[in-house]
Amino acid sequence: MKRLLTESLLSWKEKPARKPLLMQGARQVGKTYLLERFGESEFPNYHLFDFTASPPLHRIFEPDLNPKRIVQDLSIYANREISLEKDLIVFDEIQECPAALTSLKYFQKDHPNAFICASGSLLGIGLADTPFPVGKVHRVHLYPMTFFEFLLALGQDRLHTALTSARHSGTVSPLVHEKTWRFLKYYFVTGGLPEVVAAFVQHGDQLNSACTDVRQLQRKLIQDYLDDIAKHSGKTKSVNISAVFNSIPLQLAREAKGVKKFKFKNVLPTDSKYATLKDPIEWLSKAGLVHKVPICKRCRLPLKAYADENKFNLYLFDIGILGAMMELSFQSILTYDYGSYKGYFAENFVLQELIAQSSQTLYSWCENTSSVEFLIDLQGEPIPIEVKAMKSSKAKSLNVFRQKYSPKKAVLFSGNPLRLGDSVQDHYPLYLASLFPIDQSFP
Repeated sequence: MKRLLTESLLSWKEKPARKPLLMQGARQVGKTYLLERFGESEFPNYHLFDFTASPPLHRIFEPDLNPKRIVQDLSIYANREISLEKDLIVFDEIQECPAALTSLKYFQKDHPNAFICASGSLLGIGLADTPFPVGKVHRVHLYPMTFFEFLLALGQDRLHTALTSARHSGTVSPLVHEKTWRFLKYYFVTGGLPEVVAAFVQHGDQLNSACTDVRQLQRKLIQDYLDDIAKHSGKTKSVNISAVFNSIPLQLAREAKGVKKFKFKNVLPTDSKYATLKDPIEWLSKAGLVHKVPICKRCRLPLKAYADENKFNLYLFDIGILGAMMELSFQSILTYDYGSYKGYFAENFVLQELIAQSSQTLYSWCENTSSVEFLIDLQGEPIPIEVKAMKSSKAKSLNVFRQKYSPKKAVLFSGNPLRLGDSVQDHYPLYLASLFPIDQSFP
């Protein structure tokens, strides 16, 4: 499976001196697979050491953290020669060995030309008490596969090329639009977890069998995530954390009266208020399982200064997991017949695509009865983004925002074809969310 982050790995490799690379991300997003393919294609040899599968590896880091001694012992352990100057060394699941994580600081100091990569689940690294080698590693973040990566996994290279060229041409043909919309609904079923996408691909044209297997696998993964929560947070905390995690699909489905925001009431059987839920929400966010979108009461920079701490929306990290948790049938998704929930599905999808393209925080905007799903700071300009699941030229709240704040650019994602340069407002089909904001000349 082709991953867009490969370009960042290649850029890291070509630097004359480099910090150890630490790839982080939620569980099951494909970190190990990507580093293995990188090692196979770009190095004469690569050596992967899995700290979960091989507990004896931990002892190698106990005597001291001298890089040469560590590599020598790793070579003896693996019974093969390891070159610090030529080979790729991968420390997989590094969160399971805190001393190995600390050792990256000494690899950076003593061997800046070495090719050292590590992968770690956010469940371990983001939440552990282990000292982090701040400033001594090059951090990259891997998210679930984007829709464009999904197309490449399905062998739709020509379709992918046609869509990426839309950045320059500003148009998408009716045939391409119709075909892409069909594949977008497939992605709404699978989401972007590589194991799930692989299960879908293996069935070829047997769509019903593919979608059935996908849902079964997603249900297993959901249970795995809940087990991980219990493992890493402890029995007492895990009850509250799991309750928040399980509440998000239902919260998105709830018909909002007034402004939509995460409701604390009834998430827990007792004492269900922000003070109680703050830590579980933060835990899930650090674990990469949810995305928190603060709501701004004014559109002024910096956006963070105009966001209330206890007013926000929560979205899941993967749209396929969202559908499985809602027990939404794949037939309903493929026929695009699931009522108002289509809107929340579309929001979650656009959020995923935008986060995969940009490391900055996304916000939402709300004043009086008007609200815009997302607000992003691009080159010092706040850009409003409204999302519609269907074909729509009406964007009432977006118009209110434009009249009040006169942004240089506003964006509407919907079921409509691509239309750029229409005064201040650009119209993107949902499936082109991957193209924004990569090309920052759009705003």
